[in-house]
Parts: sequence; structure tokens; C-alpha cells
Amino acid sequence: MAAFSDYSAMVADLKNPPSHADAAWKHALEVYFPSFMQFFYPDIAAQIDWTVKPEMLDKELRKLTHDGETGHRLVDKLIKVRLKNGQAHLLLLHVEVQGHYEADFPERLYLYHSRLYDRYRLPVLTLAILADDRPQWRPTEHVMQACGHRVVQFRFLMKKLLDYRTQVNDLLTSSNPFGIVVAAQLAALETRGDAQSRLQQKSALTRVLYEQGLSKQHVLHLYYFLDGVMTLPEECEVRYNDYIHALEEEKAVAFITTAEKIGRKKGMQQGQHDKALEIAGQLLKEGLSLEAVKRCTNLGDDDLSTLISVH
Repeated sequence: MAAFSDYSAMVADLKNPPSHADAAWKHALEVYFPSFMQFFYPDIAAQIDWTVKPEMLDKELRKLTHDGETGHRLVDKLIKVRLKNGQAHLLLLHVEVQGHYEADFPERLYLYHSRLYDRYRLPVLTLAILADDRPQWRPTEHVMQACGHRVVQFRFLMKKLLDYRTQVNDLLTSSNPFGIVVAAQLAALETRGDAQSRLQQKSALTRVLYEQGLSKQHVLHLYYFLDGVMTLPEECEVRYNDYIHALEEEKAVAFITTAEKIGRKKGMQQGQHDKALEIAGQLLKEGLSLEAVKRCTNLGDDDLSTLISVH
């Protein structure tokens, strides 16, 4: 991205602000759950009856977990699916995306698994996505022994995002939206302390969204993930928004021209309230979740409740 070379001195000392990876992952899982399963666990995805809409049980999951057990997870979700091998065969999928190393991670997953089975009396399959930066941390089980006997052996399925670092080209050309999701998360890890590199990589990933021939709705969903995990300091955000404008002029499209408004959401003042409502309405029409729209516009619950009744 040579266009940014003259900008390096200005951003050398800037720090990237905290990400919104939790909201970004939650949105991606809600919008693209079948794609998530097909990307990470294709053998399980092939056994699910996708003609029956998966049932999200997040509220029920919250009741069974405790605030003090949050650890470093980005998001966890509980989904009930129906399998192809008969109407009576239901399965609970507990998906957890973990952002950092946690010593008691396997034990915590075991506790959740036990509570879920006790509550529902259904098979529970735990799927862990490790988005941390420790290549050697690869937990897959929790074992408990007493008096020389193994009394518990709980196993879960684990995928490590760092394993995809050598497959970036394949990720960027994949027809599965989680190719972009994984590429963006890896780029976020790589550029944590480097605002200039993050600006360059975020711009390059945004260009990929336009060059894959995606619909406007898909571009917006994936842009929301990209924007959530690859946050930029304000100075770089302005430069990034300029890049988007130039890119949309080049491609003769207007997919995420609201990106400039979204990128400046933290600077919205009361006088811009009507414009914020307009933007929120557009984002809701494009299929973004309520949580995503709330983060993008800083609107309150009352305003959003009114918009939902309209849309």
C-alpha cells in the first residue's frame, strides 16, 4: 500500500484503541452460523438439518454461567440444531471464541458442559475457537483424577486461528465469509501495536470485500466485523475513510459510504441525532444486528426501539 508511505511518520507513535471484537464475533456467528460450521467443522455441518433454523439460546446460557467466569472469551453462544438422522435427534452446540490464554479454560468449559446437560438432557458438543497469540496453547480436554483413577475426561473440539497464518491467500479468495473473518482476526493480532500497519492491512482487506463480487449486504456484515476487530486511532480512521471513498469511486459502487459516518460515531453530537437515526435505519434495513447498530451510532435503547417498530 505505497499510498500510505508518506503517512508513516505521522502515525508512528499512535496506539490502536481497544477493539470491539466481542460484538464483531457475536454478529458474525449470528449472521453466518452455517458458514461458521462449514468452515471450521465441515463434518458436523454435514450432519445438521439446515432446513430447520438453528435456535439461539444465549439468554439461557447466561443464566447457567456466572459473571465472574467470563475469563478472556470474546463471545460464547449456545445453539440448538436438528440433525438429519431423525426428528428426535437434537444437539446443543456450545461455541466459545477465546481471545487470550486462560489457565482454567478447559475446566470452565467442563463446568458449562455439565450445567447445560443437567438443564437440557441433550447431547452437548463444545466447540472452542482460540484467537490468542500463543502458538503452543492448544487445550482439548479437562481431566480429573482421584486416588489414581480418572473420574472425569471431558473433551472439546478446538480450532486455533494461528494455524491459518500460512493460508491467507486461500482465506481471502474463499467463498465462505469466515475466510475474511479469520484473515481479519489474524491481521488484528499481527498489528496490535502498529497503527500504520493496521491502517494498511485494514485498507487492503476492505478492497478484498469489493473485489469478491459480494452483495451490499454481505459487504456491510463483513465490514462490521473488520471495523470491530481492527480499530484505528482517530487520525488513521480519517485516512481510512478517505480510502473507502476513493475505493468506491474506483469501483463505481456505494456499498459502505456510511463507513465514514460509522468511523466517526464517537464524535457524534446531539445536533447530529437525526442523522444518527437515519444511519441506524439504513443499517437495520441491511440486516445488521441491534447490538451492531447501537455500537455504530451510539443511539440509546429508546431510539432503537422506535426504529425496530418501524423496520
